Amino acid sequence: NGEDIFLRHDIDFSLENALSIAELENKLDIKSVYFFMLSSNTYNLLSEFNKSLVFKIKDLGHMISIHFDPIVYTNINKSFIKEKNTFDSFFSTNIDFVSIHRPGIFLKNNNHKLPKVRHTYEDRYFKDMHYLSDSGGRDITKELGGLKPNIKSRPIHLLLHPIWWTSENNSVNSTLNSCISKKYDFLKQETRKNCRTYTD
Repeated sequence: NGEDIFLRHDIDFSLENALSIAELENKLDIKSVYFFMLSSNTYNLLSEFNKSLVFKIKDLGHMISIHFDPIVYTNINKSFIKEKNTFDSFFSTNIDFVSIHRPGIFLKNNNHKLPKVRHTYEDRYFKDMHYLSDSGGRDITKELGGLKPNIKSRPIHLLLHPIWWTSENNSVNSTLNSCISKKYDFLKQETRKNCRTYTD
């Protein structure tokens, strides 16, 4: 109905940030959907550490699913099925709804189908709902303040990327550089664990 808010989080950079938001939402009795990438170059979703973060988010009562990047594949449908099977196997799910990363082809045809699932750029979610996104670090605080769902309004589809909401940085660059620095420190720790002769 008109009072619905569909809150979604696409995880492009940091699972730690995702968990921070998931814990805050849990305290506020908010349930949302977290979408994770299997094809990301910035994190390994299937590492033991990252899997544990995903399960913590799931155990907080949030829905988890795939943030699918069609651009990295030549055969989108076949590759998606492989990702779906992998995700379902590792995280004990049977997903039926996914988010699209860099959705060019899907914006040209919002009702472009993926096998066995719905996705976030179908008309029912992208056109029939009031869609608001902070993609690229866009400041949407004023727009958020003006959103007042009521029985006469369209449902709200709100996309928030946790990285923009979990730091005190005052610019996109400083936020991203802070994330990169934390990843660098983590990578150095992991390097020490795996190579005892590393002393830096």
